[in-house]
Amino acid sequence: MTLTIDDLTKDITKVDLDDILSCWQWLLVDMKTVALISCMGDLFLIGKDYSIYWLATDTGSLSKVADSLEQFKQQLTDENQVDIWFHPQLVGQLIIAGKILKENEVYSYKIQPVIGGDYSIDNIERTDISVHFAFSGQICEQIKDLPDRTKVNIKFK
Repeated sequence: MTLTIDDLTKDITKVDLDDILSCWQWLLVDMKTVALISCMGDLFLIGKDYSIYWLATDTGSLSKVADSLEQFKQQLTDENQVDIWFHPQLVGQLIIAGKILKENEVYSYKIQPVIGGDYSIDNIERTDISVHFAFSGQICEQIKDLPDRTKVNIKFK
């Protein structure tokens, strides 16, 4: 199955950005706005320095991926980079398995990989976009300073 970048991203004009960013403010203080939302529930943000940053919600990590929007757009033509950021093979498998996203949904992990979940189709479900970002943001904030393999008791707001 061949997927385009449009198949691997959400239409940000139809998303309440303030809502999805609210549980991630602890990490996103130097960000201006959202550039892209992946179907796998990650964000690409434009920073105050106009660089592009990737928020990987499965691990709670924020990393600079391009010095400018133009450089980022160029990287979106690189098949290897698209594989890393957007997981087209996995998205294709999810679609084939009947897990087709609605407008307000992204793919989300039943058990976040950062707390021991795996990257299998069985651990991924269609989830309301607001729920995904609230859930992943709260988990990642609560464990951000803990050493690996620490047992946790997650509390949701």
